[in-house]
Amino acid sequence: MNFFHLKYFLTIARRGSFTQAARELNVTQPTVSSGISELERNLGVKLFNRDSRHVDLTLQGRTLMSYAVQIEDLLDEAGQRLSGDVLPHGFRFGAIDAAVIYMLPGILKAYLDSYPELDVSIQVEPSRYLIEELLTNRSEFALISLPLDNPKIQTITLCRDDMPLVVGAGHRLAGRGTITPAEAAQETLILFHPDSVSRQIVDERFAAAGVAPRIVMEMRSPEAMRKLVEAGIGVSFLPGMTVRDSLQAGSLCTVPVDGMMFEREIGLAWRRGRYFGPTISHLIEQILKAFGCLEAWAPEDSAAP
Repeated sequence: MNFFHLKYFLTIARRGSFTQAARELNVTQPTVSSGISELERNLGVKLFNRDSRHVDLTLQGRTLMSYAVQIEDLLDEAGQRLSGDVLPHGFRFGAIDAAVIYMLPGILKAYLDSYPELDVSIQVEPSRYLIEELLTNRSEFALISLPLDNPKIQTITLCRDDMPLVVGAGHRLAGRGTITPAEAAQETLILFHPDSVSRQIVDERFAAAGVAPRIVMEMRSPEAMRKLVEAGIGVSFLPGMTVRDSLQAGSLCTVPVDGMMFEREIGLAWRRGRYFGPTISHLIEQILKAFGCLEAWAPEDSAAP
């Protein structure tokens, strides 16, 4: 199997376009097309479904993708181990919105002060998208909502964060005692998008209570949700780290819901078997150290050969 053809295959799969893949690889589109045709002939399968707008992987293509990413991992690891502690030009990792806003700023400031020439890119997305980035080697690691059940991904829990029902200071429930799940379900609820782990936790608790919530808005940004609740537009179950300042300032109030205690975990995730050079390992270790989890970083996970 030609490694250049495999590189063409991976780039097309990630970009969804022969044209974009050729541009990224700095080769002509006919070169990419020819390489893929030869790869398909050698394997005896069709790897892509093509139309005028989109390029999607076939079932056989998805199977090859899994192996191709592992091959790419091994080649990257070999290069890094052979070259020693060579500072990379940059790298990318992922994080959910709350992690970027409330967990990482101080850590990143200190890290980038130590590596001023390093270009670090952060992809801010919901957990499910960040996991896909890990599986296809587009990100080194990610800070995601847990739990996660994927045999290809390793995780370490960094912190646990409660998710109280919060209302604006002028809301009729502000200052009231415990309410029932049925009462909470009748409120104008602003919840996370259904593909988020936090939303799944809320849905599970309502389902267990046997009530269906009246959802008015679905959003991805906890900051936007907090602002809407402060404005009195609705109520929401929001992570404690998101509303802590607002609770202290008195612009939001928590309302206990009988039998419905919400909590989510935020953790570090990476592709199982992934090799990290010293520079990336340093950032991972600083994150783990900040949350008292450094001892969970096993020796085989580190950059030591």
